[in-house]
Order: sequence, then structure tokens, then C-alpha cells
Amino acid sequence: MHSYITVHHLTPAAHFPPLESLRSSVAKAIANKRVAESLGKEGAEALETQIMAALHLYYRLTGADPQQATSEPNGILPRFTRALMDYFATLEREFPPNKEIAILRTSGVQTIKIRYKFTESVIKKLVKLGLRDPLLLADPLKLFLRGGALHDLIGVLFVCTYPYEKEWVARSLYNFFYYPHRTDDHLLYGFYTVKKKSGYQALHCDETLFHPRFDEALSSADTQSAIEPETIFDLLEEEDDATAVLQKLSPFFNIEIQLRSRLENVWADMEHANSYNVLAKGSGRRLEITAQWRLLSESLKNIEAQLQQLQIDTEQSRFRDSRRTGYTFVSVLLQKYDPEALKLFEASVDYVQSLRENFIAHEISRREYIRELGEEAERIRRYAHRHPHPIVMLILRMQSAYIYYRLANHFEYFNRYDIRQFAHLALKAYSHIDHYFKMHAALCEEGALLHIIAILRYLRLGQKYGMGLVAFRYDADDAIEISSYGQMLRLFLHALRELNSLKQEELDYLREDNIAYIKIIHRFDVLAREWELFGEQSGMVSAEQIREEIAAFRTRYLTVSLVDDFHALLQRDKIKEPAFLAQFYATLIWHGLYLPLDALREIIRLSAYAEIAKKHLFMYELAAYRFLVTERCETLEACRKPLHQRAQSDRKIIHYANYHRENMIQLLFHIQREEPENIFLRARLAFEQMTGEPFRMKQFSEMLKKSRSS
Repeated sequence: MHSYITVHHLTPAAHFPPLESLRSSVAKAIANKRVAESLGKEGAEALETQIMAALHLYYRLTGADPQQATSEPNGILPRFTRALMDYFATLEREFPPNKEIAILRTSGVQTIKIRYKFTESVIKKLVKLGLRDPLLLADPLKLFLRGGALHDLIGVLFVCTYPYEKEWVARSLYNFFYYPHRTDDHLLYGFYTVKKKSGYQALHCDETLFHPRFDEALSSADTQSAIEPETIFDLLEEEDDATAVLQKLSPFFNIEIQLRSRLENVWADMEHANSYNVLAKGSGRRLEITAQWRLLSESLKNIEAQLQQLQIDTEQSRFRDSRRTGYTFVSVLLQKYDPEALKLFEASVDYVQSLRENFIAHEISRREYIRELGEEAERIRRYAHRHPHPIVMLILRMQSAYIYYRLANHFEYFNRYDIRQFAHLALKAYSHIDHYFKMHAALCEEGALLHIIAILRYLRLGQKYGMGLVAFRYDADDAIEISSYGQMLRLFLHALRELNSLKQEELDYLREDNIAYIKIIHRFDVLAREWELFGEQSGMVSAEQIREEIAAFRTRYLTVSLVDDFHALLQRDKIKEPAFLAQFYATLIWHGLYLPLDALREIIRLSAYAEIAKKHLFMYELAAYRFLVTERCETLEACRKPLHQRAQSDRKIIHYANYHRENMIQLLFHIQREEPENIFLRARLAFEQMTGEPFRMKQFSEMLKKSRSS
């Protein structure tokens, strides 16, 4: 089988000349940087002495002989980097496959390169540091080890295919490294973008420590306590294997992580070989040369952007928007009772869709769009009012209501005030439909499906613009007074009862349109989960009744056959919404029907479109946390056993909890920036309920407040 991750030690040929022979290289580097102009002649001479002392310590770390040339040293530093390479290679060969390597591969990593700096690079870096502050070189051992200024003595490079994958890789590397300087809002997991004049660009993360949290043999190392630098030379034994080397040395060495796309890496290798050592940083640097390298960099970025867009277009061809034709059973019912009404319904659907397309293409104005939609909704409503058959009348009234429902979801095109008005119009229409059902309890059984859909859309508006079934009220400019919490609970309970009492014939009607069937099941389960996490007993609705109906609903609908239906639709490319896929994976994971890693593989691929909102990724993380931590599952088979029989080690539970908690925190900051307040509040409450810890937005201001009070 082809291996997607390869581990290489691609560095210049190791060569360590006699230490004293490096003095001329040091003097040349000092002259190239014009150190004497900044520090004076005596300062330059003192810096040369400091650098030679640091190089003596560097030779001691590498195991190179200071008296004669050495080609393959076997000191502490090379043994540590070889152990790192061996570790990744060993994990890749594990069977069953190691989950963390699988996540790294799924995130897009193609290649891992590990290196430590050789003499020429070390000399240049020491000159640069000494020019900045000669005191940095005062203690050479501290300089080279953890927390020292030479933070990139050891570097690990991860290469992925496309630029969008780099954030996914950064996310997955939390499994392997400890980042002491992560940003507090976790937007990039401590990584930052490096851009140089020559055009070099990559994500970097400094001063990390190798700390695989999932590995009991290596995660016990203390990342917080101070180290005694001198003890490093007494730690290793000749017979120590790779694991022992990593156990002993990981707390001592900084590691710089770099993330590049494949083309960024190709360009960086070319620039390094042809420019870095000679022109870009050494003697002979010329502005015109730097400009040419920058132009080459921009050309390659252009090519890379086109390749990424081609990949996105290729994948998106599966998800082209198709015209909404309504639920399949709706067309069947209209054909049965009034074929002419079916033609009217289909014509209305096509007209509304064409209006939307023309509006998005700026072929009609907002004013025209709203006016024509309003006229169409009113025309359909009047026709429905005159129709003698109750099923046909209800279907057409629901089409009229749906026009306002879709408008209420056009938040990217209209301001909050207008959206609130559209939502109110849709809610009013669905309330009238619900009232009609209540007044005509003897309506033929086919109406049950229509009533379920009307209630679902009503409750969905409550989720979008209020708190849904979350027993938490808030005041904000974008809040919409949907209805009372008790009223929403009554509607939810009624819809569950209708779903649970559907006869097989009615269910067959719904399952003719498997996409609609899956969406209805998913959305009612999302509402059920909200109520379970944040609900409260209402004076008019029994919590026990709701719990019983939810249990019956899940027993009937959330089964392995639902997964089979889902896979069948995926294979036939019937699901046209990547965002819905991410949401539905979360539902399957929540109920132990799908592995988090298998879902992640698809979600990363879909994320190329930048269409999957952070709020949907958050729901995946929440479900994964529940699956792995709360339910202590690792396999689907484990989820079918009683909780006390699920053999999951405490170490792994802690690792999974930390990993998914950190990801949720990162996503919460994004949601707070990008979504309405009610969406953020629901996500924050879910995080706090699931993890049992508060989410804090004001960490920096709290620090300032404490310092002022003291």
C-alpha cells in the first residue's frame, strides 16, 4: 500500500571541521553583518570570542571532535533528531493504525522532515543574535536548550498539499507537541505566518516541546518545571533506544515547527539552495536578486492558487445547487388530488428559484426581489384559500410560508431588521397552519407529514434567531421573540408524537425522498439534544413525556439502517450541501453510529470549499468529545456495551478531552466573531455543559484588572 507520510532527514551533508578552523568563517560572518559598525571593534572581537565558546558547546552537543573533521557525529543532538524520525516512522507502521498519525495524514500531511542546524547555519544565527544583544550568548548551554534564544536549533517541517490544509495540520499537531506560547484565543494554535522579502512564506511555531499526549511512555515528562542544563550530558547511555532518548531529552530541546504547502516547500528548497546561504543572507546580497526570487515566489503562489481552485471545483461539481422541487411525497399527494395544483406548485418553485438566482447575480434589485416574492407568496396563499381539498390547500399554504422562510435565511443580503420581519411573516404563516391542524384533528392521516414539516420549520426559525429549546433567555439587538418557551416545547412534543405514530405506509411516503427523511431525523434529534442539555420542565409540558417520546423516536429512527441510507445517498451524490454533511456526521457520532476519525476525513475534504461554518465544525468537536470522553468509546462495538465495560485508559481519556476541548475553544472564538450572539451562546453553553468548565473570553483584561488591584 502506498504510504502517504514519509519521514526524511533531508539536510546538507553533515560536516564538522576542526573547531579552530571555523574561526575564519565566524570572522567573515561578523564582517558581512558589519558588526563593528554597531558594536565597535572591541565589541566585534568580544562577539567572536563568545561565538567560538558557543560553537565549542555546540560540538559537545553534537558529539563532533573539536580537533579533527567529523562526518557523522553521535552526540546528544543527532541522537535526539534520529529518535524523532524513528518515532514517526514507527507510528506509521503500527497496526492497528495509530489514530494520531491517521489524523495527521487525514489533515493533508505528505512529508515530514526533521533536521538540526549544522555549523554554517549556527554561525550565522549566533552572529544575528549577538548583534541583537551580546548578553544572549553569555551562557552558551542555556542558549541552545529549552527557552534559549536559538529556538530553531531543531526543526520539524510538515508539508501538505494545499494551503487550506495547513490549519488542519496545526490543529492535529497538538497531539504531538506542547506549545508554551499558544495564543490565548487559540485562533491558530500558536502558529504565525512568516513572510520574508525574498518571498518565503510558511506557518511557524517556536519553542515547542515534543510531547505526544496520547503516548503514556512519553507524555509523563514535565513540560513546566525548570531544567538543569548541565545534567543533559549525563542522561544518555550507549544502549538507549529511541524511546529512552526521547524520554530523557524531550524536556531539554526547543523544536521549531514549520508548515508549508507542497509548492511553498519546492520553492523554499530552491531559494535556500540558490540564495539563502550565498545571496539572501551572506556576501553578495543584491536587491535585484531578492526581487527576482520574490517574483518567482508570487508566480508559484499563483499556480498554487489555481491548482487549489481546480481541486475545489472538481470536488464541488458533486455539490452544485439543484433546483428545489419540494419533498417527493408532496408531489405525489398533489398528483393524486389535483394535477393542476401540482403544475401551479412546480411553477411557483421554479419561479422563486429563478428570482433568487437573478437577485444573487444582481440582475434584479433588492426592492424588485422582495416585491415579486411577496406577490408570489400572496398569489399562492389566495389560491390555497379557495381550494376545496384540505391537503392541497395545506401544501400550497406551506409553499407560501416557505417563501418567507427562505427570505428569513438571506441574512447575508439583508440587515437584521429586515430579517426579523421576514422571520415574523414566516412564523405567522406556520402558526396559522398549525392552528388549522389543531382545528381539524380528523384530517386524513396524510396530513401528519405536512404538520411535522410545518412544526420543524417553525422550530428551526426559533433556533436560528432565538435560543430554540434552550431554557436560557437573553436580550440582544438581533434577538427575535419567536414564541414562549412552553409553546415551542408543546410543538416539539406534538411533532415527536406524530413521528413516532407514523404508520409504515406514511413512512414509506417520506422515505421515497431519502434526503428529506434523513434531514428531518437529524433536525429533530438536534432539537432533542438541545433540550436534553439545557431544557427545563415547563408547567404545561411534562419533561417525562418529552423524554419518553425522544427515546421512542431514537429507537425507531436512529439505527444502523440510517447510516446505510446515508452512505447510499453519498455514493449516488444525492446530498448537495457540504455543510449538512458535517452536521449529520456529528449526529451519527453523538449516537455511537460513526467513528469521529472517519467523519473527520470527510469534513477536512469538504472544508476546501470554505462553506462549512465554524458552528458546524464545533458540533463535530462536541460530538467527538462525547463519544471519546463522556461515553469512553474508541470503537463502535464499545459503544454498544454498558459504560463500565468500555475499556478506555485514563491516559487516553485525558488526551482526548484536552484535544477536543482545545479545538472547541478555538472554534468558540471564531463563532463569537462570525455568528449572531444567540448562536455563540448556545455553543458556549454546550461547551460548558459537556466539559464542566467555564469558557472565558476576557483573559487579558482579567490579568490587567488583577495587576491594577494589586
